[in-house]
Amino acid sequence: MNRTIDDDAVPCDAQPWNSSEPAEDEGCSLFEGDLGQLAVEVRRVLVTVLKRRYLSAERDPDVWRILMENRTALETRLNDMFLQLIVNRDYGVAYKRQAVPDGGGTFPTLLHNAAYSREQTILMVHLRGVFRSGLSDGAEAVFVDSQELIGEVANYLPEGTTNKVDADRAAQRAVEALYKSDILLQTPEPGRYRISPIIEVLLPVGRLQELAESLSQSWASPGDEPDENGGPSAEGEPS
Repeated sequence: MNRTIDDDAVPCDAQPWNSSEPAEDEGCSLFEGDLGQLAVEVRRVLVTVLKRRYLSAERDPDVWRILMENRTALETRLNDMFLQLIVNRDYGVAYKRQAVPDGGGTFPTLLHNAAYSREQTILMVHLRGVFRSGLSDGAEAVFVDSQELIGEVANYLPEGTTNKVDADRAAQRAVEALYKSDILLQTPEPGRYRISPIIEVLLPVGRLQELAESLSQSWASPGDEPDENGGPSAEGEPS
């Protein structure tokens, strides 16, 4: 529904938004010609959902609260862009996903999929197993060290590999990439990371088994990309 902007319009940032107010506020204007209907803080959460790979209830409690209190309004905006909002309350994570037409085919997309490298795939499978094992032992948070991860990649080196320096560098780049993706979370101790619960969402049991089987096969050399179906995809980055 269109609305006119006049001198009586109230700036959205004139006072802070609170959860007792509706997400949609037709008396709120942020700029000249503003036809948006979401309160300013809800708009900010929408932008955060679009920009980040996922949101965490633990790490972003204020953002999570606004998201949950305005989930329908946010889903409506995302659906208009052919996106779905996926919320996993068990792990306290929410992320966007490209919608798929009921009759097949594709929608225009704002997102792109980037396949993980071989080293990243190895680490993803390892992290998923370590995370599940830690939770089974009653741990509230599960940690790993960078050297442990580099050593795990080394376990998959083809027989006869002589250039261990390049292999270790490729493994280190994989660790850094998973850190930048917020799959590994930095701790105060250098080289030590906490595994994000998003790992369970990214690798459900069926996909984990497929990847574990694929890793039993050797790739030609460190740094090679897996084949078309060899590695998981990192969906959710704006194009």
